[in-house]
Amino acid sequence: MTPQPTLFEEQEQQLARVTGALGRAILSFCRSRWNTKQVEFHADELREWVAARCPAAPASADRVLRGLRRSGIVSYDIVNRRASLYRLTFVR
Repeated sequence: MTPQPTLFEEQEQQLARVTGALGRAILSFCRSRWNTKQVEFHADELREWVAARCPAAPASADRVLRGLRRSGIVSYDIVNRRASLYRLTFVR
């Protein structure tokens, strides 16, 4: 009988299936910001972090971030839409 994956392992597998390297880079950014209590960030900061770790279209990071939010893996508020300023409120 195969052992059941832990909740963390299951989330990681799901994330990898849906978003691959891009999703892992975005989640790494969010976890880093969360752990250092730098919960506010601009979209350009996210894009720069992701671009340094994996090649992707500029809008892809935003799209995947929204997908992670819909999946309940991260949660954030839009502090200032015009300035593309976000505030993390939860990161798994």
